[in-house]
Amino acid sequence: MRIALLVIVTMIVVGLGSCNHSRNMYTSPAFATAAKHHKTIAILPFDVQVGLRPSQMRKMTPEQLYALELQHGRAVQSAFQIHFLQKVNKDGEKIAVQDVNQTNAILKEHDIQPEEIPNYLPSELAQMLGVDAVMVGSLTTEKPVSTAVAAAVAIYTFLYTPYVGSAGPTNSGNTMMKIYDGASGDLLWSYDKTLSRGIGSDTHNIIKAITRKATRQNPYVKMK
Repeated sequence: MRIALLVIVTMIVVGLGSCNHSRNMYTSPAFATAAKHHKTIAILPFDVQVGLRPSQMRKMTPEQLYALELQHGRAVQSAFQIHFLQKVNKDGEKIAVQDVNQTNAILKEHDIQPEEIPNYLPSELAQMLGVDAVMVGSLTTEKPVSTAVAAAVAIYTFLYTPYVGSAGPTNSGNTMMKIYDGASGDLLWSYDKTLSRGIGSDTHNIIKAITRKATRQNPYVKMK
């Protein structure tokens, strides 16, 4: 029985582990020059797509799902504002961050929803918001694996390996974010990250992990 369980769980773990971490990042050679003229950056609400199980989807109307994704998008936006301020401006303000409430109020005045942001040029958004740079992004969370699968992995972990977590759904996420120069509209920085969390993870943990990791790579951090 132990061998059979080992085979099954190994297949599951290999499948989950194959997408554990991947990252693509680009920083424009023009970033340092452009960033010297940046006084304020706006972080726009993220376009979020939440992966749910079929049983969860059946209990939700399209309007409820949209409201959930909108709520998550603003949560990510706020999380990035906090992490941005804590990391970038830790030793003194290098660039001011427009309050997300002000950003969202201006977008609402122009009747712009998060999923519609890509329809506007970065320079248009920057002018509209009155900032020198804009950060836009998206977040997709995959539906968790079934509790049964996660529990099977947990059982094997508990019996045959050092303990690493508690049983529960396993989730994964992908985030894409870009920083544009407000004056030229040029892309200055791009970060694309896929992250799989361990047993017991949820969307909140995915958001927290991705924002923390992305903020560490923020090019403003390296400015003197």
